[in-house]
Amino acid sequence: MSLLFNSSVSGIRAALDMLGVSAKNIASIDYDGHKKQHVNMSQEQHEQVAAQITESSKASSFYKTIDGDVVEKSKVKFCEEIVVQIKAKNLLSANVAAIKGTNEAEKSLLDIMA
Repeated sequence: MSLLFNSSVSGIRAALDMLGVSAKNIASIDYDGHKKQHVNMSQEQHEQVAAQITESSKASSFYKTIDGDVVEKSKVKFCEEIVVQIKAKNLLSANVAAIKGTNEAEKSLLDIMA
């Protein structure tokens, strides 16, 4: 397998992680105390993408419930999560296109060699 193919597959995994984390954040948008999660991406050896999921460490605002409990509000903002999903979709599309291009290039090379 080519380096580009492996790199693209790791990019697809990272994009899927982004979509999953964003979906979880949106599903928990109304749950007080939910810690917003982020996907941090970095480059590993052999040009692969590493995705690490972390929780937000920033404190949110607090309020008192009717029972007198102090509860932290959810920090998830719907508009921000939509932007994350659009970025993940674009990352996914770019990596799928790279895999298709790699596949076509390999076919062309095989045709030339045959």
